Amino acid sequence: MIDYKEISSLQLNDLILKKKKFLLLDVRTEEEYSAGHIPNSINIPLHDLDSQIDHLAPYKDEKVIIYCRSGKRSLAAALLLQESGFKYLYNLTQGIIGHLDYL
Repeated sequence: MIDYKEISSLQLNDLILKKKKFLLLDVRTEEEYSAGHIPNSINIPLHDLDSQIDHLAPYKDEKVIIYCRSGKRSLAAALLLQESGFKYLYNLTQGIIGHLDYL
């Protein structure tokens, strides 16, 4: 079972505006990321996450907000991160599709 919380676009924007500390992880492909992404996010495609997870180690005890296109790949990423010891995982409800109104 994946231990994560859902976060809405409105809640994410609130965190951004309040300059809260968190990692915003985009797990879409590089092509999708290049076509448009949420500012200050980092891109590690889901298929590369396992091999690049060590780069995220400094965030194991930080809030990690994960998003993809619609919210499905981000759940797979949350499971992988959880298995690697990440504690505070959040899935952006409806992915970037649901966030476009807020960009």
